[in-house]
Amino acid sequence: MGPRKRENAVSTLCRLVRLSRSWFHGHGAGEAARESREAGRAARDKALLERISHFFKASKGRYGSKRIHRDLCADGESVSERRVARIMQENRISARPCEPRKPFTTKSNHQLTPSSNLLQRAFHCTTPNTVWLAHISYVDTGEGWLCLAAIKE
Repeated sequence: MGPRKRENAVSTLCRLVRLSRSWFHGHGAGEAARESREAGRAARDKALLERISHFFKASKGRYGSKRIHRDLCADGESVSERRVARIMQENRISARPCEPRKPFTTKSNHQLTPSSNLLQRAFHCTTPNTVWLAHISYVDTGEGWLCLAAIKE
C-alpha cells in the first residue's frame, strides 16, 4: 500500500477528478481488451467479406445486403443484416440498379412473310369505312407500362 492510499480512498480521488472507479482499476486492461476485440472483429469482417463477395458474384452483381444476408443465413452463417450492409458499404459493393424493361412491339427475327401493302401509300379515300389506321404505343408510368392504342376509320 502506498503512502497516500491510507490518507485518501480511491473512490474519493476518482470522485474529485470525475472518473469512475472501474476506469481507474481497469484502464490498462480495458484498452488491451478493446484492441483485442477490434482485431477479432477485423478478422471476422475479412472472412465475411470473402463470403459476401462470393454470393455477390454468384448473383451477377444484382443482390443487395438483404439478399446477401439471406444467402449467408441459409449457408449457416450467423451474422446481422446491418453488419453485412456495413461491410458491403465499406468495400463499395453495391448492386447495380436494374434497367427498366421497355416492352417489345415487334419481333423482327421470324420466318413469316410480311403482309401485302394494300394502300400503296394512297392514304386519301373518298368513301368511309374503307381505310383504317391503327397505332399502338407503350407509355411508362410510375405504376408500370400502359398500352395506348388508337384506331381511326
